[in-house]
Amino acid sequence: MHNSLLNVLATLLLLVMLASGTAYADQPLRDPTRPYTPIKGPRASSPSFVVNAIIISPERRVAIVNGRRLAVGGSLDGATVMAIEKDHLILETGGKRIRAELNKRAMRR
Repeated sequence: MHNSLLNVLATLLLLVMLASGTAYADQPLRDPTRPYTPIKGPRASSPSFVVNAIIISPERRVAIVNGRRLAVGGSLDGATVMAIEKDHLILETGGKRIRAELNKRAMRR
């Protein structure tokens, strides 16, 4: 009687283990050499502006924002460049002015 109860329990345990293994088999395998890519959360309502460089000369003022070259009057993501200073620029979007600071890590001295 004791052995038959152990056989039944062992069989049930084996069936549960097999059933759980098939649930994982339906999922695709992840490539272990693929670099980690974080899941992006919801975007903020206002666009983000990263000022990578500012170039000021007597002839022109240019800023590199989000990898794009912009002059005064240029636009990016619905914002218009109003002014370019040595360490920041002023953008206007939706009737509001935004001060975008130069990324200090990108500065060369």
